[in-house]
Amino acid sequence: ATKEFGLERAMLKMQEEWEVIVFNTTTYRDTGIKILASVDEIQTTLDDQIIKTQTMRGSPFIKPFEKDIRVWEDKLVLTQEIIDEWLKVQSQWLYLEPIFSSPDIMSQMPEEGRLFQTVDKNWRDTMKFVTHDPKVLSATSMPGMLTKMKDSNELLDRIMKGLNDYLEKKKVPTRLCVDTTA
Repeated sequence: ATKEFGLERAMLKMQEEWEVIVFNTTTYRDTGIKILASVDEIQTTLDDQIIKTQTMRGSPFIKPFEKDIRVWEDKLVLTQEIIDEWLKVQSQWLYLEPIFSSPDIMSQMPEEGRLFQTVDKNWRDTMKFVTHDPKVLSATSMPGMLTKMKDSNELLDRIMKGLNDYLEKKKVPTRLCVDTTA
């Protein structure tokens, strides 16, 4: 019973840790839009706790709490997946936002512009949600968040492909200069 109690306390301690872990955000340029700042500590805590829960699940004394520890592990893994997708969206959004804030580009690339507006709206909504409640477990519990991030990443990939194709078409052929005097 002592070992079971120890496992239950360890699980509760992990859950309590998350009550004070928050996303740090910073304002992007002069847009007023928030972006995630460093998430290294959050990712380290996730990695550590996922390993702890997997180790605990292997204990013969976990039986009374097995369902609880599985639910907790699933929550941690989902949170990790969301953050991974979120950071990919942020990286591409940061690259593309200045490009697609240009009316000229929007008129030259209407399909990609429309897709970017969809991603941009999702991004802004997500960041508003996080700014309102920056606690990591609360912020990542936004309904459908993983799907929204994955969908945004798929759209961003399509936008990047369209942008690269556009730039390739616009490329001016350069002549190869050969020094024939040598």
